[in-house]
Amino acid sequence: MTRAIASLVLAAALAGGGACSGDDVTSPPEEPVRIDSVSVMPNPTNVLAASVRVVAEHADSARVLFVAPEGPPDSTPSVALTDGRTSIPVLGLRSGVQYRGVVEVSRARGRVQSDSVSFAGGELPDALKIVSVSTTGTASRGLTLTSYPLNANTLFAFAFDSSGAIRWYRAFGLPTTYLGGDVQLQPNGHFTIYVGPSTGSQPALGYYVEFDPSGDSLRALTAPAPLYTDPHELRITGSGADERIHLFGYDRREVDLSSVGGPSDARISGHTLLRLLADGTPEFTWSGWDHFSFEDWIEPPAANPASVEQGDFDHPNSLDFDHDGHYIVSWRNLGEVTKIDAQTGEMIWRLGGANSQFTFVNDPLGGFSAQHYARILPNGHVLLYDNGTRHQPQETRVVEYALDLGAHTATLVWEFRHDPPIYTGFVGSVQRLANGNTAIGYGLAGHFSEVAPDGSVVWEGDLRANGQSLTVYRFVRIASLYRLEEP
Repeated sequence: MTRAIASLVLAAALAGGGACSGDDVTSPPEEPVRIDSVSVMPNPTNVLAASVRVVAEHADSARVLFVAPEGPPDSTPSVALTDGRTSIPVLGLRSGVQYRGVVEVSRARGRVQSDSVSFAGGELPDALKIVSVSTTGTASRGLTLTSYPLNANTLFAFAFDSSGAIRWYRAFGLPTTYLGGDVQLQPNGHFTIYVGPSTGSQPALGYYVEFDPSGDSLRALTAPAPLYTDPHELRITGSGADERIHLFGYDRREVDLSSVGGPSDARISGHTLLRLLADGTPEFTWSGWDHFSFEDWIEPPAANPASVEQGDFDHPNSLDFDHDGHYIVSWRNLGEVTKIDAQTGEMIWRLGGANSQFTFVNDPLGGFSAQHYARILPNGHVLLYDNGTRHQPQETRVVEYALDLGAHTATLVWEFRHDPPIYTGFVGSVQRLANGNTAIGYGLAGHFSEVAPDGSVVWEGDLRANGQSLTVYRFVRIASLYRLEEP
């Protein structure tokens, strides 16, 4: 492609909006911006990505603008140059598709373009070739992120688009076969994923890996010993000296469960909510052993109640923050969502379960059961995935409650029930999107949906491997692979 054609690519990209600034090209500064070299390198961890290396003079930043033969123009975010050099990750390529574009380097109001560059999405690894994503309808913007061990010793984090095409992935070696845990894009622009054999109760060592969007591993994150690291959720907030890591740890104890029909010498796990400094030092600990009783355990997992070896009695499965910074925790086995003071550890309120402080209003089912993924919406409402274990008949739905802290009421203001009904006794996720739609992940069924506020389904599909439904922990919508944005 000639420089003239490259200019047309740039003009098309600017006209298309996206991540581009749309400013008019201005006269160069006194010391003109100059590109010395541009080279394209493959990404060693992801054939659906490339790295464009740039050497330039008198420039502050660079980005890549590119197009596919039959696709809209696209752009990477701008990347700062250090000593006149940088590497720009190009993510989200389609397998087997050839792309052409230009590198744009900028300083103040001046910018120049390179000659054309080309790169292509490669052939997917064999483990990912067995995955199929069938979809109907059209999703809102962004990609859907999930994880699954697609062979005996490799865990994949991967993301697919509205058509079901896989657009990004990262593989991790596993110590043993595992069903998969939390993977998410953090506010610092990095991804985290749980790697290990634990489902939240076993005496098994696991850890989170923090890695950048290009796939480079940055550090391992764990609960401090002697606690085991729980796989359900990890959140990173702040940066530098203000960075904090929020997660759950757990330990196993020998206890008397005869009061709830179990053995007197049972071994069972209980969880601790943790806030850690960047070096792993605990700043805040809150133990379920100290705040709950076995009589609160109303959602027992599918296990032999007479067995000496039990799972866990509390089972936290999501961690969020209210608008005032205090914690929102979903406890699956307690059927409870709890708000916990992030400084004092006081339980500010308890919603659902044996000790609910709220009366459910306008809810024909009288509350939720074995819930997952509790989130506080911008309007202060609680949105959650109601698995529905104790509903008769058993059915999974999504519910939104308005809490009145004075009247102690939780009023159902919105719900969605799939037609035909779906029941998933474990796992699941739900997100309210920026356009008002709701993204739902029926993880146990390998099914996902996006529904409008009126309950109409605008997009849904199924995740399969070798034609069989995959059970995944969550389906999470992300707006960008490069940074955290509201989807």
